[in-house]
Amino acid sequence: MTQATQPAAAPRAFRADSLALGMSVMLLMTIVQRGIGFFRSIWFCRMLDDQMLGQWAMAFGFVTMITPMLLLGLPGSLPRYVETYRQQGHLRAFLKRILWCTGGLSCAAMAMMLLVPEPFGWLIFRQSTSGSLVAAVGVTVLSVILFNSMNELVAALRQVRVVSFMQFIQSVGFTVIAITWLAVDGRLIGLVFSFAAAGLLGTLPAWWILSRNWQSLPLSNEAFDAAAMWRRVLPYAAALWVMNLLSNAFEFSDRYMILHFSAAADMGQSLVGQYHSARIIPGLFVSVAMMGSGVLLPYMAADWEAGKQTAMAERLRKILFSVSAVFTLGASLALGFAPWLFESLLGGRYSGGLSVLPLAFTISVWAALITVAQNYLWVAERGKFVGWSLAVGLATNLALNAFLLPLYGLHGAVVATLLSHLVVLLGIWLAMKRSGFDWDSSLIWGTLLPATLLGGPIASFACVTAVLLFSSQARRWLSEAILQLAVRGARRL
Repeated sequence: MTQATQPAAAPRAFRADSLALGMSVMLLMTIVQRGIGFFRSIWFCRMLDDQMLGQWAMAFGFVTMITPMLLLGLPGSLPRYVETYRQQGHLRAFLKRILWCTGGLSCAAMAMMLLVPEPFGWLIFRQSTSGSLVAAVGVTVLSVILFNSMNELVAALRQVRVVSFMQFIQSVGFTVIAITWLAVDGRLIGLVFSFAAAGLLGTLPAWWILSRNWQSLPLSNEAFDAAAMWRRVLPYAAALWVMNLLSNAFEFSDRYMILHFSAAADMGQSLVGQYHSARIIPGLFVSVAMMGSGVLLPYMAADWEAGKQTAMAERLRKILFSVSAVFTLGASLALGFAPWLFESLLGGRYSGGLSVLPLAFTISVWAALITVAQNYLWVAERGKFVGWSLAVGLATNLALNAFLLPLYGLHGAVVATLLSHLVVLLGIWLAMKRSGFDWDSSLIWGTLLPATLLGGPIASFACVTAVLLFSSQARRWLSEAILQLAVRGARRL
């Protein structure tokens, strides 16, 4: 049996935040951060025309899509295996191997973008562009890889407050640098470099917490079996890489088809800009879900390792229903204010985005459910089912876009994306059922509630209220939540 020799300071090293504290801090920081991001997005729409906004959306989308694809899923495996190797006393050796591989793959990707910029310019912008702009995108890719890797590591160590602070610094830094640049110069290349600089700033809290605790990590007396580590990690990382490849292709396929299948490049860029305006508020929901999912995964992994699978599944069930109900309510309220927002704050220049907004909100809530629900499959090491669901969804998205986009333009592309998200969500539910997660009525209501947004804000608000009032399961969960809040409040008093 492995014996670990722990220095005196080891019990204090990387003391994990509780799940309740982690979720509370994450939610508070996310609200502030997304408020700043909302202001930034509105400002971008006011300062840029729809064509340049579309170019920025494609550059940002490319960076977001390509970074996890380059790394073969290695940083994404950290939340699942950091706790395992820390308990064994081999965390240092595990991290060194993961991070060296990540660095090598990142440098290779940067070199390729510098050596052959023309294909990347065509892919991202559908037109010849300067090598300096492609180089700026390459630098941003490196910055985002570093930020995401540090974020995954700190989240895996359950340092939720540090993760939230990293996200906050990155968001605020990008807002300040980007808006200053647009006011002074206004060119796209500076906007791309602004995102790279903000990513580097966001890593500072991670370096601080790691430097303080690195030497206090427990060390095992036994030699580290690197081959055994790779045999365990690589299948998980490969499944995660396939998932990232499919999910990012699925996420951005509609924008790439709008850009490349429009009659001209400038028309495609303008339509992408209109679509981007419709995703400003719905994107907040997806961002909150992604952050919450990242916080939740290490705790689910810890419960799984401790043999608490039933309690973990019940907690996940409550979270999924809450995400659907709360996000649908929020979307219905946002739809009520949307005409004023698009007319006043966006200057009335994005009528195309306003027309597809109910579709975009429904997509965002289903995407949030997919993001949170798939954690169950990753913890159960059934990630292949996530990949299969995304593959079917991607094929559906491409086929429907190819049919609907030429006929109905932007509306056709968004309807295709809506239906493909429903296909993925149903695939995730089926995979969870096959992996031991019991279905109940909460999954049915959680799936149907977002679709009520297509009927308008009043209809969706009424439907959510009716479910909360007449579903015995929803009433019980709501009563338990209110009781817990009352007990915590009484204890503080």
